[in-house]
Amino acid sequence: HTGDLHAPTGLGHAVRPMKSVSSHPVLTTPFIEVEERPKLVRRRTTTDCLFTELTHSPLHDLAPVATLGLTTRVTHSNSVAVSLDQLGLAFEPQRDSTLILVQGGYTAALVKAAGTAVLCALMYGFHLGNMNPAAPAMRADLGIEAGVENDNAWAFCVSIFCLGALLGCSLVPMVADSIGRRKTILLISTVYLLGSALEAASGVVPRPASPLERSSIGLCLLLAGRAVCGVASGSSTVVVPMYLGEISPPHLRGALGTCFQLTCCTGILLAQIVGLPALLGRSGLWSVYLALGALPAASLLVLHSFLLESPRWLAGRSDAEAIRAQAILAALRGEPLSSLAVVQELDLMQMAAGPIAGGGGDGGGLRSLLSDSVARRGLFICVTCHVCQQFSGINNATARASGP
Repeated sequence: HTGDLHAPTGLGHAVRPMKSVSSHPVLTTPFIEVEERPKLVRRRTTTDCLFTELTHSPLHDLAPVATLGLTTRVTHSNSVAVSLDQLGLAFEPQRDSTLILVQGGYTAALVKAAGTAVLCALMYGFHLGNMNPAAPAMRADLGIEAGVENDNAWAFCVSIFCLGALLGCSLVPMVADSIGRRKTILLISTVYLLGSALEAASGVVPRPASPLERSSIGLCLLLAGRAVCGVASGSSTVVVPMYLGEISPPHLRGALGTCFQLTCCTGILLAQIVGLPALLGRSGLWSVYLALGALPAASLLVLHSFLLESPRWLAGRSDAEAIRAQAILAALRGEPLSSLAVVQELDLMQMAAGPIAGGGGDGGGLRSLLSDSVARRGLFICVTCHVCQQFSGINNATARASGP
């Protein structure tokens, strides 16, 4: 056929006239076999899922670029026009501004992951309040009697916890972005174990010839343990809330976010009760009392299989990690792997990751955060609340201890 064909195509222009077959020479060169490329695993996108859901359309079996009357498939706000009659519907204002269809709630995987992660908050609260009730017995056994110099030494032993926390919360964001939230939480638990062991060892130091020497060794071990636990505690305040926010669905993010502070206060309460002189806060038993801080850390390491990696962190890494993130997100939401809600949420995570796709980072840093007016207002509110909290003297109230 030599006539002009003007059927519309997906390229937006008419097909050129076909020449006669006889005008082409016969090919005599044999074909060269080309090695077939390996098939790459590709994650299904939102468009793939939407196209799959349109099986009821009579035009579903046609290629998107060959739909009669449309030069291409038209999409807008996840609405797809599959015919000329429906073309205007795709551009109507959306009454519902919800981007993700929220389904389910507290799934087993979500509860296990969140419950395992907040064990770090329990350790943080315990180490924050364990120097108060047993202080008289600890000072008596360590030879830190009443006096200006001894009081200063004890005050430094208590406050070095805050210095370690400052160091931990400053360095842990880089670690979390580099190795992931899950490995960072496991590393923090190991640091808690080390710090608790040093604190407990200060009460079981072998008795040397000089009581002063024993006091110095015990005080140095206690100082080292407090500093190490401070690093772990400061790291916990950064990584654990971030992890809870990244694994939680939008409608549960606030509820799970408060679990960190609630668990921290529970740890403080337990430390105040168990450290009473009637229980473990007395001479000869306070080392056991300090060693109790290692129990949540050991429990977290045992339950490490419940601690799933953050899908938000995986989504900004690579295509292979994005496939893994989709599987984890489906488990956290209790949805099938190919669920449209799961794919939509993962797409939003990848779009939010932006520049960090393919290798970690902070997605633009502080400059991009300050350039966003909405994020800037939230940042100002959070920083103001934290500054006011420090000037309220809550740390002094928590760490205050009576004299020996």
